[in-house]
Amino acid sequence: MANEKASDGQGEEALEKYSVFSTANKWCIVAMVSYAAWFSTLTSFIYYPAIHQLAQTFAVSIDKINLTITSYMAMATVAPTLLGDAADVLGRRPVYMLALSLYIGANIAIVLSNSYAALVGLRVLQALAISGKLTIQTASWFTQYS
Repeated sequence: MANEKASDGQGEEALEKYSVFSTANKWCIVAMVSYAAWFSTLTSFIYYPAIHQLAQTFAVSIDKINLTITSYMAMATVAPTLLGDAADVLGRRPVYMLALSLYIGANIAIVLSNSYAALVGLRVLQALAISGKLTIQTASWFTQYS
């Protein structure tokens, strides 16, 4: 998206970069994307203080609740590759919106879940949606300021 013009000024090239976004729009985009990036960290760490309560609620051992954390982290390592490739093929905006919608849906479903199996599956979906967004967010940052 960058259109560069070269000018000769004593052998040096001055590059003029062009963007359809104003400086204020760029800052707004980066601020919104950064705010959404915070959710990945929040989702993984906010879960820890509730481990004992979750074990009691679902009538399972703490080890099984720890398995939900492990599955979240396992999917969080794979998700950036999956969603990054999807964003390259389909475009960032649709994949970003789909991931954010899946994340919100997974959070609501976790609140309403009544079984341990549903909790594990929804935590994996939650990790897929939110951790994969980090790749798209990083690409958005670099696009705005490179």
